[in-house]
Amino acid sequence: GNVAAVWFNQPYLKNTLKVGQEYYFAGKGQLYTGKKQQTLQLAHPTFEQVKEDTIHVAGIIPEYPLTEGLTQKQFRYWLKQGLETLTDMTDLIPRTIRTRMRLMDVNSAIRNIHFPEDNPALAAAKKRLAFEELFLFQLAFQGYKQTLKNSPAPTIPLDTKLVTRFVQSLPFSLTGSQRLASWEILNDLSAPHPMNRLLEGEVGSGKTVVAGLGMYSAAHAGFQSVLLAPTEILALQHYETLKKLFAHTDLEIALLTRSHKTHPPAGGPNSIFNIPIVIGTHALLQDKINFKKIGLLVIDEQHRFGVKQRQALLRGQTQTETQTNADRSQRQSVSSPLESVKVVPHLLSMTATPIPRTLALAFYGDLDISRIAELPSGRKKVITRLVAPENRAVAYEFIRKELARGRQAYVIVPLVEETDGEKKSVATETEKLRKIFPEFAVSMLHGRMDGGEKKQVMEDFKSNQTQILVSTTVVEVGVDVPNATIIIIENAERFGLSTLHQLRGRVGRGKWQSLCILFTESVSETTRSRLEAVVKSNDGFELAEIDLKLRGAGEMLGARQSGYIPFKIASLSDTKLIETAKAEALDLLAQDPMLSGHPKLAQKVNEISREAHLE
Repeated sequence: GNVAAVWFNQPYLKNTLKVGQEYYFAGKGQLYTGKKQQTLQLAHPTFEQVKEDTIHVAGIIPEYPLTEGLTQKQFRYWLKQGLETLTDMTDLIPRTIRTRMRLMDVNSAIRNIHFPEDNPALAAAKKRLAFEELFLFQLAFQGYKQTLKNSPAPTIPLDTKLVTRFVQSLPFSLTGSQRLASWEILNDLSAPHPMNRLLEGEVGSGKTVVAGLGMYSAAHAGFQSVLLAPTEILALQHYETLKKLFAHTDLEIALLTRSHKTHPPAGGPNSIFNIPIVIGTHALLQDKINFKKIGLLVIDEQHRFGVKQRQALLRGQTQTETQTNADRSQRQSVSSPLESVKVVPHLLSMTATPIPRTLALAFYGDLDISRIAELPSGRKKVITRLVAPENRAVAYEFIRKELARGRQAYVIVPLVEETDGEKKSVATETEKLRKIFPEFAVSMLHGRMDGGEKKQVMEDFKSNQTQILVSTTVVEVGVDVPNATIIIIENAERFGLSTLHQLRGRVGRGKWQSLCILFTESVSETTRSRLEAVVKSNDGFELAEIDLKLRGAGEMLGARQSGYIPFKIASLSDTKLIETAKAEALDLLAQDPMLSGHPKLAQKVNEISREAHLE
């Protein structure tokens, strides 16, 4: 039969398509009803002259992410030209592993990932390249882990009597999860090699208390502890929490941020700082403060960091001679950023973002993980509702009644200020709500305000001088106002599920029933079903798994936490391939710990070690 190919406003095609030549055409077929009959048409089809090797139409065709001024045809043509001149690449995966796993060689994989011979060849290319990414990362991680294991650490003895007395003196009882996590951490601190542990727990589950037990033990053993937080608000929150926790002890605690210094270092910026517990933001690392005897480093909500922070905090303490660049360039073995440090502090990372098992396996290898599974007793489950735009007035009336009872509310918006096409910002929402709720005080908070302003806004909200706080996700972690029982999240579709779950954790911290209201203007069925997952589940780990599948690791964790993600082909949901890559990496390192028999592989692994945050 016949098919009509139709193009509009492209008269030059009359000279491009030659009568008598054969072409492949690809496009969307549609029926066109004329006066007498229906005809099948292809609207604006892609076409290519019939030849043995086509790259635009016939076969399995690659689609590339493009930038302005480039077309798929141009890009495919250049890629094809490049692949034709490609010389043999060095295969980094040892032949024995390739044979055992039946992996395609690297040259075939590169060609078939772009222009596959058939579907099985495309699948084999993806598997080969995904395995290589995971294998290289695991080699880098395991090499670093071995270096860490062989490094000496401050030994902080586990004094069970001391810890028991401290726990019994607290005005509350630890949950079972808190006790288990504390025991795991205290045992790690007593070991002669550095702890490398991640403490996971829902917002409000009591992670700071567990970390505080480790700090208390370190202080009584004569060592300092440093807690780093990503924001000043969170640093202040930790400072207040730890002050209450240690109120019945003689432990001194310092807060050091750009805006707040409770104990300015005497004798200038390079003085030795000798207070047992120091809390601050990452600005603390840039202030050239020397600590006398660091034993424990706690990093909150930035668990993709650690190597550089440990090194920065060791200023002024004994270090071995740093290896010269010339020496380093001559080495082909697996190296570590910590190889120049003589004594390595223990590291405890804390996060309220639940890490799915697949993500933990891929990024953290054998990183020890402690989980606080339950919330403290007396906490009520937060009710979550997805509210349609037409029901906004009803929701506002409910909020008015709740505020009249003396409660408070958060309103979260995604933007600090208006942009083209985006009118909902902190400032505009604040003005709108002041008109809707004239009888209540409305204030705003965002990351661009200076530390003093942010502190004042939060103090006003905590003391109920302000009833409604309009904010960006700067309140995502670390803000504790038990009297706040409502959180409204505008443009909820703009946030990941894990972020929505974190924000929801800002309420439900007191004795009253709390409510999370999700507003969305989106009519997309996909968006609504995604948000319904937050309505149905209060399980952070379940939501994190959904988020990982829908948005990927970088989106789920955010740029702040995801750090260096080296995977372009590998999928973090492919647990089996991740486990295989890890097993093969461990097996190779057991046979050849320095990879001296694989110099090119060692060189690539060292590049990854330098680029990646291996914690």
